[in-house]
Amino acid sequence: MIADLYNMSLLFDKCNLLYFGEELLPPQFGLLHSYRTLGYFHYNKGGWFDKNVYDPIISITDYYDFTPKQFENIMVHEMIHYYLAYTGDDRQCRHGKSFMRMAEKLNKAHHLNIAKTTDVSKYKLSEGTSYLLYWLCTLI
Repeated sequence: MIADLYNMSLLFDKCNLLYFGEELLPPQFGLLHSYRTLGYFHYNKGGWFDKNVYDPIISITDYYDFTPKQFENIMVHEMIHYYLAYTGDDRQCRHGKSFMRMAEKLNKAHHLNIAKTTDVSKYKLSEGTSYLLYWLCTLI
């Protein structure tokens, strides 16, 4: 499964229902073309006293051909960042105690595998991705 804006939107809706009680508003979606960064969550912050989350964006790389479970784990990882920013528990989107507590809870309850980082050597490259370029980039 190669990330695209359509399947990201469908997966977000599914995960929002199953794991977040539909609390999260649909974000914008973006594609990364990165071999190292699998997913990324970003949002705009309001002013000094404005604690709202504006223009949330979840981006996932199209560099790999993920299994459905790998794709879901990446989406849920980014959704945890979104949820913690939205609730005010972690506006910096770090992998701190709040993130790890929520990841462990979801992993245990739903048989997910959400981690701070992932070994990308486990992932299959998407069709047309250069193995030579991939291995050269890993040497940098």
